Amino acid sequence: MKSLVIDAAASFMHIAAKNDGFKAFLSLDLGQKQSQKLLPAIDYVLSQLDLKPTELDYTALTSGPGTFTGLRLAFSALKAIELASGVPIYGVPSLDAYAFPFSSFDGLVVSVIDAKKDQFFAAIYENGREISAAEDTSVEKVAAKLDKSKKILLTGPDAAVFAEELKKCDASLDITVYSSQPLPAESLFSIAEKMIEEKKSPLQDYDGPVYLRKSEAEIKLESGL
Repeated sequence: MKSLVIDAAASFMHIAAKNDGFKAFLSLDLGQKQSQKLLPAIDYVLSQLDLKPTELDYTALTSGPGTFTGLRLAFSALKAIELASGVPIYGVPSLDAYAFPFSSFDGLVVSVIDAKKDQFFAAIYENGREISAAEDTSVEKVAAKLDKSKKILLTGPDAAVFAEELKKCDASLDITVYSSQPLPAESLFSIAEKMIEEKKSPLQDYDGPVYLRKSEAEIKLESGL
């Protein structure tokens, strides 16, 4: 299949394209400059595979939770392609995408993104199944949900940071963190194509990012500041 996927849920932005058996990947960690570089990055990965947007079978993205700006950028870019070329967009929950490569792990998988302010977006999985839904939560609350008799694998862009905090919270936990995390784009390809195979609906016009936390602007508006 021919496709384009974007993971912009965390500080790193991953853009990838696939043209049947060939793939092109690009990762950006440019802070505020990412907003200027996303469209050129999309053009770049497509050009490496001699692909045009009109030739794509689908696009996919991490749909949240995650950074407000990154998620909005990814949605805007793919919706522009959808409007121009009619290419369907498939949304994959961010934490599901990070946990996907470890579906066969013998233990618990905790997928995390640093949400700042001593909070994390986190979800817990076992045997490839979500057993604790995504939350904007603390390390202590996640630790309270973990079975100490089971191995625990931490994944996601901020797994290493979370691991350090989790060890401080409960040193008895059997924690594993890989220094090199799998590319989320690979998960997006696999999950989106499974959704297509199962005839699941792509995102609709009214669908947008999934936020677990209100933006600073919303908080200020509600507080009258």
